[in-house]
Amino acid sequence: MEYLTNQNKNLRKILDSDETLFEENIVLSKVLIDKSSPYLKSIIINRGSKSGILKGMPVMDKDYLIGRIVETNYLSSRVLLLNDLNSRIPVTFGKDATQAILKGSGGSKPILEYLPEGYVVEEGIDVFTSGKDGIFFPGSPIGTTTKKGEVRLFSESSQLSFVKVDLSKQNKEAF
Repeated sequence: MEYLTNQNKNLRKILDSDETLFEENIVLSKVLIDKSSPYLKSIIINRGSKSGILKGMPVMDKDYLIGRIVETNYLSSRVLLLNDLNSRIPVTFGKDATQAILKGSGGSKPILEYLPEGYVVEEGIDVFTSGKDGIFFPGSPIGTTTKKGEVRLFSESSQLSFVKVDLSKQNKEAF
């Protein structure tokens, strides 16, 4: 009974968190399997091509980007998380809109790469997608910077139960 009560509370939080959930370009999905290894971070969700999901689509936890679809089947899909060793996405941050690549480290905090020469990363600056890749919309929140040039993600990938897949990039098959 306690499990069902907690799951019901989590679903209510998701439904209350964002009204765009009811738009036809968002698909709510349950996390089926959390494939965690020392360096590879991905999840399997219970939605696939039957629901209109294609490779490359962004995946969100509430309003925070957590990864992208890298494989689809008819009823399920695999999501490559931002902290996976193979993940790389263009980001922007700071008052001067500094551009960088967010590279998964295999740990809990991805690393900022390809910063301007001599750039010193300040702690506590919000990091967003830049949209330069044509896959992610610009301005999706990801996390905040640390002094070491890492990014503390807004969403804890080990605690995911339900995620949202943004179908609005359907016409663009990526990767």
